[in-house]
Amino acid sequence: MLYEKLKDRLNQLIEMGERVLSTKRVDTQLEEEYVNNDPFYQWKAGALSFLKVVLGNDSTHFQEFQQNCKHPLYLHAFQGQSILKAAKEDIEGGYLQKLETLVSADIFTDFLEMAKYLVEQGCKDPAASLIGAVLENGLRKIAKNNGIKLKSKEDISSLNQKLADDRTYNRLTQERIKVWKRIRNDAVHGKFSEYTSDLVKEMLYGVRDFLGQYL
Repeated sequence: MLYEKLKDRLNQLIEMGERVLSTKRVDTQLEEEYVNNDPFYQWKAGALSFLKVVLGNDSTHFQEFQQNCKHPLYLHAFQGQSILKAAKEDIEGGYLQKLETLVSADIFTDFLEMAKYLVEQGCKDPAASLIGAVLENGLRKIAKNNGIKLKSKEDISSLNQKLADDRTYNRLTQERIKVWKRIRNDAVHGKFSEYTSDLVKEMLYGVRDFLGQYL
């Protein structure tokens, strides 16, 4: 799972940070404590990349690291390491919504890859049903991420309407989702002659791009 891979990568960065801190040396003339340049900048680049991708460049963790860990000074490395440890606590505590979204996106991608395989094997009908299920769950996730109140039972139509009314996306996108919904409904109700394999392929790539943009 992506979640475990992210935790492993963060643990690796923290271990790298400890090795960077272990290179501490003192410049007696400048009365300043330094760490070795090469491991510092390698660790810094990896940490910034991780924090930006996982938590976002508007996150406190990313901004604090960027501001307080600039140069190969022992104090800067110590501050950067402290920020990574704080990020680990937040991730393991389940407080970071962006990470939850990434995990969900990873699951959706797995199902869409399954749907792609089905289409390529000539099985357009189960593929259409599977893509529709991914779309419905994705819409629900997008609505929650945007603070839209949902009832216990929502379907593609109601979710699509609420998201469009909320201006999460425009009316043209709403109409595209209506087309995908019709294909999904035809597949579920056995109206297999109402759509073609090419339409299912278009639905697959359309849903994938849509979730990539809004999820």
